[in-house]
Amino acid sequence: MESNAQNSGKDEVREHLINAARQVFVRYGYKKTALDDIAREARKGKSTIYYYFKSKDDIFKAVIDAEAEIRTKMIDDQISAIDDPMQKLKTYIYVRLLSLKNVGNYYEAIKNDLLDNLYFVNSLRTNHFDDEVNVVKNLLLEGIGRKIYTIQNPELTARTIVTLLQGFEVPLIQKNLSDEELQKSVDEMLNILFHGIVTKK
Repeated sequence: MESNAQNSGKDEVREHLINAARQVFVRYGYKKTALDDIAREARKGKSTIYYYFKSKDDIFKAVIDAEAEIRTKMIDDQISAIDDPMQKLKTYIYVRLLSLKNVGNYYEAIKNDLLDNLYFVNSLRTNHFDDEVNVVKNLLLEGIGRKIYTIQNPELTARTIVTLLQGFEVPLIQKNLSDEELQKSVDEMLNILFHGIVTKK
C-alpha cells in the first residue's frame, strides 16, 4: 500500500513538472528556456527536476509526449459523437490539423525548424504513425461496411492519408496561417481527397 502511495506521489510530481515545463517552453521557446526557469515555475528545486529527467531535452520530450496525448483526446472527443463515416473522417482531419495551435510546444518545434535538431520530435511523429494509420483504417472500414467508400486496400489508403497529413502539417505551420486560412487549406485538401482531380463525365 505504501509503495503504491509513493508511486502515485512520484507520478503527481512528474506530471506537475511537465505541466510547468509546458508553460515555460511556450513562454520562452525551447532554446531560451533554462532548467532554472522550469524549477521556478514548478516551485521545485532543480535537483527535483534532475531526479525525474536527465536533461532539458528529456523534459521537452516528455512535454511533446504529453501534448500528443492531449491532441489525441481532442480528436477522439470530436469524432466519438459522429455517426456518418464520411463526416467522421472529415472531422478527424479537420481537428487533427486545426488542433496544432493547441499544443504549443509541438507547434513551435515544427515552426522553428527544430525537427532536425531535436530528433525525438520527428521520432514522435514516426512512433505515432502506425497508431494513426489504425485509427484512419478503422474509419475507412466503417465507411466500406456502410457502402460509402469503394476502397480496394484500406491499409494502403490509410497510410497514404496519414502520410499526406504529416506532410501537410509542416508547411501549414511555417506559413503561420490564420484559423480561417488554415480551414480553407484543409477544405481544399478534403475536396481532392474525396472527389479527386479527374473531371467526372
